[in-house]
Formats: sequence, structure tokens, C-alpha cells
Amino acid sequence: MTAINQDNTYIGKFWLPHKGEDSAAYGMMVLHKNGATVHLHDALTQGHLEDSVVFAELKGPHRRATLLNCYDSWIKDSNGEVIKYTINSTLTALGCTTEIIETDTLTFRIPGSERWLNDNCFHVMREDLDVAVRFKPIEHYKGQLTPVLMMTRTYAATISSGTSGIEVYSVERRMHYELRSRSKLLLGRCWTLIWSLQKFFEFVTQSHLSYENVEIHHDDLAAGHKSRVLIHNATTQRNRNEPNPINFLVHAHEIDVQTEELIGRWVRLIDANPAPFEHYFHAFDRAREDRVLHFVWNVAALEELHKMRYRREKRDLLYRLREMVQRWKGAFDQPPDDQVLQHIKDSRHYHAHAASDLREKAAKGWLLLRYGDFLMALSSLELLSHLGFEQNAAITLTRHSQWMREALNLTTHPGSDE
Repeated sequence: MTAINQDNTYIGKFWLPHKGEDSAAYGMMVLHKNGATVHLHDALTQGHLEDSVVFAELKGPHRRATLLNCYDSWIKDSNGEVIKYTINSTLTALGCTTEIIETDTLTFRIPGSERWLNDNCFHVMREDLDVAVRFKPIEHYKGQLTPVLMMTRTYAATISSGTSGIEVYSVERRMHYELRSRSKLLLGRCWTLIWSLQKFFEFVTQSHLSYENVEIHHDDLAAGHKSRVLIHNATTQRNRNEPNPINFLVHAHEIDVQTEELIGRWVRLIDANPAPFEHYFHAFDRAREDRVLHFVWNVAALEELHKMRYRREKRDLLYRLREMVQRWKGAFDQPPDDQVLQHIKDSRHYHAHAASDLREKAAKGWLLLRYGDFLMALSSLELLSHLGFEQNAAITLTRHSQWMREALNLTTHPGSDE
């Protein structure tokens, strides 16, 4: 077996930090979409691993690795001897062995985000029978997200070397993000920042995206320099789809604010008020797979946004809905009446709290999905407002969206309500 192959398989030795490298067991590690799985000849401990850290020395380019969030399992023979020992990890840092992973520089990609940014990447010039394509092999866009955090977007071109005897000549100009902090970022904070940027682009494109190629710059004290550490983690992203401008909530070229400034507002807003974003994207991520959860999460998101706006905690849902509908009345062809808002309130009470007396009154079927979409559309407008857009501007920016119009008018998902 080679040290590493295209199936992301590594061989090496593995040990628990508190037991030291002398206690290492030899085996094989496989990286996959659920994280990493390690197959060992011997158990690392007599007890169970529960959310543990495991160190590894590997053959191949990375040499060392830290496996986080580790749990183990084993199979024993009739004599009680372990014959198969397995460790599963959801997060692996390839290139270091340290229990506390921190960095001041983080790089990653969000494929599809470039579609919304819509930067002018290539210039095509035609003259007679000649065609010339001009581009910058490296191009940077910088912006300050927070007082201590700088973001750089970089396009870097990979150009075909051969020009003779070929039918295809290619140029790839991939974009990656770099976040640089004045202070050290723990790995958990790194994931929060990646999540924030991913969700920003999912919000403005209304598409499901993912991140990839996550690397941090780690201080290697033993070597006396910074090393690049590749982060591999379990992905929960489902149904990633290529962003389509027809579905965009807003378009970059219509926004009268620099992209980096807008992203900075988004990051600061999530840091200060995470709850509405978590509820909004709990619903968004699952793409209406469960109509009850889609509805309940969107109710929770709108309630949290109402609290942010009005700073009133003790208000019932009907009151909050009335205020939000009144606030965004300019976005409706015909605002919903009190009967609809009362039905939404009763439906939430039944589906979230199992109020049996409301079983017959509560919305079900496609109507419940329409209510969920209605609430999500209201939340989308409110989020744009919190990003600094005036009410009329937020309404104008989203007017092109067929989904927004149908959601606010309660006409999405035509079908039986039962």
C-alpha cells in the first residue's frame, strides 16, 4: 500500500496526546464526506473515546495530523480480544499535532459565489479574424470586515502550457477567500466565519452552496515557522446547486455599496444576533423537506427579527405578525388580513406545542408550506433592512424575484391544503 492514494487513504501511527507517541498503534486513515475513519490493529485505550483528540504521524506529504471529535468502536472475538478497532472523527487537521488549533490566517473557497459577485474576469477582443482574450493571472479585492478582520478575495489563473496540436486550450481562474486576523482565531471561530460567508452568498443567491479547500496558517513551534494545515471535516451540505441569476434575491450590480462592506455588515450582524440567522438557515438548508419544520423555523426567525427591531420581548405572535406586515406593506400586492395572521398563529401553536384543541384549525399540507415561505420572505426583507437598506430600497431590490412575489402573496405551492 502506498502512503496516500487518490481515495484519500493514509497509513501511519496514531496515539492519544496524554499517553504519548510511545503508545501509538499502527493503522490506516480514510478521509470521506463524513470526516475520517481510522482502522487500527490495537485499541488506543481500555475505555471509550468520547469527543476525544487523537494525534497521528502519517506517511506522505502531510506527515502529521490531529483528529478532533473522535469516537471509537471495536469488535472482539470469542476470547474477548479486540480484532477490529475503529475511530471516527468529524474534523481532521492535516499538517499539525496540537490539541488547541489556532491561526491568524484562513483560506477557503465557496464555489458559486463568483456568480453573484459578477466580477469582470475576462476581456474578449475581436479584430478581423483574430480573437484575443485578456485577463489578469492574479487579481485581489480587499476589505475590512471587522476592526480586527481583513478579507481578501483572490483570483488565481491556471493556464494550459501546450499550444500546438490541440483542440482545447483552457484557462481556469479560480477564486479563494483569505481571512486575516490581528489576533489568533480558534478553529471554532474559523468555522463560524466560513459559515457566515457561505450563508451570505446563499442568502443573496437563494442557492445551496458549499465550502472547500479550507487551510489555516499554523505556527509550527518545532520547525520554527508557519505551516499550511489542511482542514478536512464532515459536510452536512445537501443538494448543492449552481446559482442561477433568475433566483437571486438581490443582484450585486444593483447594490449601491461595496461588496466587502456588505459582507462585513453581515458578519457583524451574525456575531451580535446569531439566533434569527440560525433559525432562518435551519429552514433554508433543508429545502422544505419537512413542511412542519419549515414553518416552525421560519416563525422562530421572524420572531427573533421582530425582537431585534422593536426590542419587545413579551408580545404574542399575532402582534408581531401585524407589526411586520404593516412595516412591509409596500411589498404586498394585497397584504394578508387578520384572519390569515390568526391562522398562522394557531398553526404555530398546534405544530410547535401540540395544542390538541387547535388540530382542526391548524394549517396542513401545501398551505403550511405557503405560510413558511411567506414568513421566510418577510424575514428576507427584514434581514436586508438590518444590512442597511431602506425599506423602499429592499423592496425594489427584491421586486424582480418571482419567488418573493409569490411568497408574499401566498401563492407558492399550488395544491391541496390537506
